[in-house]
Amino acid sequence: MKRLQTVHPSFCFGSRAGLTLVEVLLAVVILGIGVTVLVETASRCLAVVRRARDYETTRHLLARVEMEKPLQLEEEIKEGTENGDFKGGPSEYKWEREIRVIGEEEDGLFEVRIRVFRGGTRPASSEETVTWLYAPKKKDS
Repeated sequence: MKRLQTVHPSFCFGSRAGLTLVEVLLAVVILGIGVTVLVETASRCLAVVRRARDYETTRHLLARVEMEKPLQLEEEIKEGTENGDFKGGPSEYKWEREIRVIGEEEDGLFEVRIRVFRGGTRPASSEETVTWLYAPKKKDS
């Protein structure tokens, strides 16, 4: 009985031992696009984290201004602006409080705006709170 010898298919169509230059270039391009997308995504994620941290710090400093420099209802509240920085806190932050009379001064309604500004090496930004305060004037009678 005679055995049939099987021939491997690669021998029929020629030997193909490696990748062609086009396949290698295509793989490099796809890999480059993937790495670029990953780096861009990581960069944006870090920017969002930095922005959230700055926002949290600013909100904390806004509350600190209200605690350290409260408006006392026993005192007469006047229109004007005051500002300062944070002693013992971050040096690139400054604050400003603006008090405006809403309507007639006798009504005793005030708008209080507190802004916290961030300067330094990064782009400047600010946050503000607006509060309405009712403090009617005491009558002599």
